[in-house]
Amino acid sequence: MRDARELWPWFSLALIIGGLAARNALVVMVGFGVLVACGGAVLWARWSLRRLTYERVLPEDRAFAGESVDLTLRITNRKPLPLAWIEAEEQLPAAMIAGVDDPLHPTGHGDAVSLRWRTSAGAYDRASRHVRLLCPARGIWEIGPARLRSGDPFGLFDDARQEEGRARVVVYPETVMLRDLGLPARRPYGERPRGLPVFEDPSRVHGIRDYRPGDSMRRVDWNATARLGKMQSRVYEPSSSQYLLLCVNTQTMTPAWAGYIHELLERCITVAASVARDAYDRRYSVGLLVNSSVPEADRAIRIAPGRRPEQFIRVLEALGVVTPFVLEALAAMLDREEHRLLVGTTVVVVTATMPEALAATLLRLRGRGHEVAVLSASGDAWSEELGPIPVHDVSHVEAVWAEARA
Repeated sequence: MRDARELWPWFSLALIIGGLAARNALVVMVGFGVLVACGGAVLWARWSLRRLTYERVLPEDRAFAGESVDLTLRITNRKPLPLAWIEAEEQLPAAMIAGVDDPLHPTGHGDAVSLRWRTSAGAYDRASRHVRLLCPARGIWEIGPARLRSGDPFGLFDDARQEEGRARVVVYPETVMLRDLGLPARRPYGERPRGLPVFEDPSRVHGIRDYRPGDSMRRVDWNATARLGKMQSRVYEPSSSQYLLLCVNTQTMTPAWAGYIHELLERCITVAASVARDAYDRRYSVGLLVNSSVPEADRAIRIAPGRRPEQFIRVLEALGVVTPFVLEALAAMLDREEHRLLVGTTVVVVTATMPEALAATLLRLRGRGHEVAVLSASGDAWSEELGPIPVHDVSHVEAVWAEARA
């Protein structure tokens, strides 16, 4: 059955014709009145959403787990036609909603709910709604899409539009103090207690000299050797920077295709973020290896060591959006990374499992002079597999974080 509101042209026409046939001016006037009123209402409804903009304003789109962000929903009427009513329906993650008095409605899309609010806007007017969103856990939280509806002042006719744009909030993983995890306060990564060493920085060539027995072949400058007719070695500028490569193994079950354990993965991410913060505070040049990817990416995460102000944020963002899908073995990534490691680089591995290949790679790195430390998210020590490599139990990180929040 057709909506009665679609029959108004025929109804007004019938009134006009009937009034003319009966020579009743009042009926004719009523017919014309219905025609003008409904026609105007239809035009009003058709123009209601034109030059009407919808915005999401997020002063902060980055936050740590447990914090909150303020979201402003803004509707701007950029035309002289006033709107007596506007209905906006915003889609939000259910876990982020807190302190909202309006009723929430399920959307049928995962755990998303819709927040509906009604307002009005005069000519060239603006209306806003403020919502406080909680950031319950690390990850990317999407806000949107939204649906707008408006119409004539009497509510007889309306028009609707879908706003496909979305906003994102990136939530960093929570962090804890390493001393609360039981790691040594002065040397949490097992570095040797001999003061700050001075290393040569291979990225900064100071000059050349004659080759000496024992020089690495990587030090040989072949262009200078060919020009002078005798072996020449590069001389590098000294550097007192300390380098730390943070490695996160997202494999929580053996074999990797068997799935993953959510609690162990989140524990690894929390510990890794805590190590990154501590190392940055200690003025390390921090790098990151994760054998998983960020959403919509097809390669594992690799961030070269650096000390720039934005380096810590890059590491946190990468850890915040790590997916549980294991792209390759962490041992294979470390094997490729080995030739890039500068002398004196400390390798810290956060893992819940210890495959044989990973243990062999770590022992080889230690044998080549790198400090290696393992942080066990499962509580296992792997004494036989790792031998002299120190292993720290960090399986109680949730209790530490809960105590810190309390």
